[in-house]
Amino acid sequence: MRISFWQISNFVWKHCQQHWGWVLVLIILLILQSASEVVMPYLVGIFTDYLANNINTESAMAFRGTFLPLGLITAVGIIYWILRVGGSLLFDRFQVPLMRDVAVEAFSKVQRFSTEWHVNSFAGATVRKITRGMWAFNLFLDQFYFGFIPLFFLLIGVIVSMVLRWQLMGILVAVGCIIYTFVSILLVKIFIIPVARESAAADTKLGATLADSVTCNATVKMFGREEAEDQLLTRVAENWRKKTWRTWVRHSSVNLAQAGMMTVVKLAMLTLAAWLWAYKQASVGDAAFVIASYNLISSHLRNIGEKIREVQKASTDLSDAVEFSLLPLEVMDVVNAKTLLAKRGEIIFEKVKFRYANQTKAVYQNLSVEIQPGEKIALVGHSGGGKSTFVKLIQRLYDLNSGAIKIDGQNIAEVTQESLRRAIGVVPQEPILFHRSLAENIAYGKPEATFEEIKRAAKLANASEFIEKLPLKYETLVGERGIKLSGGERQRGAIARAMLSDTPILILDEATSSLDSESEKLIQDALKKLMRGRTTIVIAHRLSTIKSVNRILVFENGKIVESGHHATLVRKKSGIYRKLYELQAGGFIAE
Repeated sequence: MRISFWQISNFVWKHCQQHWGWVLVLIILLILQSASEVVMPYLVGIFTDYLANNINTESAMAFRGTFLPLGLITAVGIIYWILRVGGSLLFDRFQVPLMRDVAVEAFSKVQRFSTEWHVNSFAGATVRKITRGMWAFNLFLDQFYFGFIPLFFLLIGVIVSMVLRWQLMGILVAVGCIIYTFVSILLVKIFIIPVARESAAADTKLGATLADSVTCNATVKMFGREEAEDQLLTRVAENWRKKTWRTWVRHSSVNLAQAGMMTVVKLAMLTLAAWLWAYKQASVGDAAFVIASYNLISSHLRNIGEKIREVQKASTDLSDAVEFSLLPLEVMDVVNAKTLLAKRGEIIFEKVKFRYANQTKAVYQNLSVEIQPGEKIALVGHSGGGKSTFVKLIQRLYDLNSGAIKIDGQNIAEVTQESLRRAIGVVPQEPILFHRSLAENIAYGKPEATFEEIKRAAKLANASEFIEKLPLKYETLVGERGIKLSGGERQRGAIARAMLSDTPILILDEATSSLDSESEKLIQDALKKLMRGRTTIVIAHRLSTIKSVNRILVFENGKIVESGHHATLVRKKSGIYRKLYELQAGGFIAE
């Protein structure tokens, strides 16, 4: 999505409106600050005229005569700095909360993007875009709103004061400022923005590559691929260097062009001032006024070039955060969505049709199935048959193309996603824990849980034994994604989390296939406790673990081709389940 400058400006203004009172006061301070700057050249001209006109006056009297103009110059200078420092403090007062809001808002939106969006996005790149957008908001606000506003009023003030004194000089200054500003904007738009966008994309790629390699460091070490990762990052960093260097070179070229325009404006103003003086239409003080006005204008016009480039850079960096705010949520709660009331745990698929957005073939064409309250169901079948999609749709990670899924008679598309997912406990095959304490991870599904409840859940999950051996026990930080714990310990932590959540529906992506025998036994015991009294859906990888379920659903190409108990299905000589069972019988199970 290409984000326009208008969209970015609206985004910034929308946040500023939250503090419109402070913004109004700040704008008034900026206008007064500009007015004090405009007055200064006029006072310098008066002071210079006094010196020129009193060159033959008695020394003491002449010196006393300078007190008033010098006092006015000093007073205006003090007022200027009071306004500037006061405005700066006020700006900082509400700017930092706005930066916080931008980051929180972007994070909140990203959290609610669909599973499909997250699957197709680099986590590192997303983090980079959010943090870069937060700082770009600061830069945009500073340079655009509170850089151009005082500059605009200052230029208007200087031009008006010159027009009132010498119309020709005022016209010259106005034309020079307009041409300078227009050419600067044109140069930035045509010459800088395209390469700056490429540089920003290269920066995002660099952040994404760094995050990807650091996150997968265990795999890097496993295969001794440190050197290869170094080379990959070097290539990405080199691309970033080229794009960034190209952008900086163009910035310098624009600087040179702006300096040339300023030199022309300066020469024209001084030449006109000299002509006016020579023909007795301007005094020495008037010439000093022109020179002081030029110095004032040139410093700000030089800044306008920098401000235009900074605004462009901020716009480029902020565009990702703005895009986040404009992207629609693919899975949304309907208007007036109700809270799911799930007590029994009945699940019904009614003529469900579903296709992933990036695939041409539908996973399900007309799938219907009923799962009774408290029933234990196992899903088996070849990879790609539709097992994982089945449990994703129950959690409403994707919306259906047609049909309905109901829990206890309530269409899950008509209830809030939060209440739906709070009714479903999930223990994945490879649980991911936050880099927080064990207690926080266990209580994640029930943050209001007491410490005693956390300990009770850990005990039921057979996790308390290893937790009590840790130096900090339940306050132990588990590392990023739980890397400080073994696979079995992470699984028992995830089971304890599901235990504490106490949901009527449970989804298990078989958690024991890669564990040692001791860990597997502990986890199987914990899972039996967890499944008690709950509607349970198990994605089965090892068929030996599902002999005791109430019903096995065999998936093939998005259809349930077989359904029944283990003992029944295994007797079907040409059945898919029997073939899968026989494949595993030699290495893992005995008939």
